[in-house]
Amino acid sequence: TIMGSGETAPTMMKHHRELIARFSGTPKAVVLDTPYGFQEYEPELAGRAVEYFRKSVGHPIEVAGLTRLHDEDPLAVEQGLDRIRRADYLFAGPGSPTYALRQWAGTAVPDIVRAKMRTGGAVTFASAAALTLGRYTVPVYEIYKVGADPYWVEGLDVLGEVGLDVAVIPHYDNQEGGNHDTRFCYL
Repeated sequence: TIMGSGETAPTMMKHHRELIARFSGTPKAVVLDTPYGFQEYEPELAGRAVEYFRKSVGHPIEVAGLTRLHDEDPLAVEQGLDRIRRADYLFAGPGSPTYALRQWAGTAVPDIVRAKMRTGGAVTFASAAALTLGRYTVPVYEIYKVGADPYWVEGLDVLGEVGLDVAVIPHYDNQEGGNHDTRFCYL
């Protein structure tokens, strides 16, 4: 499932519930926290996701604990990878697509996501995480916030698993920019 922004808005709880309800028993849900792992307030973002799923979706979700995968404690990284391997429902959302891609490069994360798509697990990526799913990724922070000339970055290409050779642009005409007109912020 690909969502734009607002992945933890009240309007999205129905969709999360429906996706989780596809599994029998008590499915294991995990939030992949890498895309916002660079944020100073990362623990608060993880806590918000846990609280949203508990209160609004009515289902517990565990945090993967994979904010950084390189030059980190190998045991902690392997425990995080194990959490996402065992997840029936894998959710990732806001942050930086290029940060996430740098962290996931050379790790098992892309293969785990592809395997979930092949074996019937639910993968729900929104916002920045959704940008990583295609063959190419828009480096949002670098272009929109830093002012770099537009360019593409290699994405995970997990959508290639289902025959899609695409780039995902989930924020077209996003109204959350306040005083920024984002109607034309796409490539």
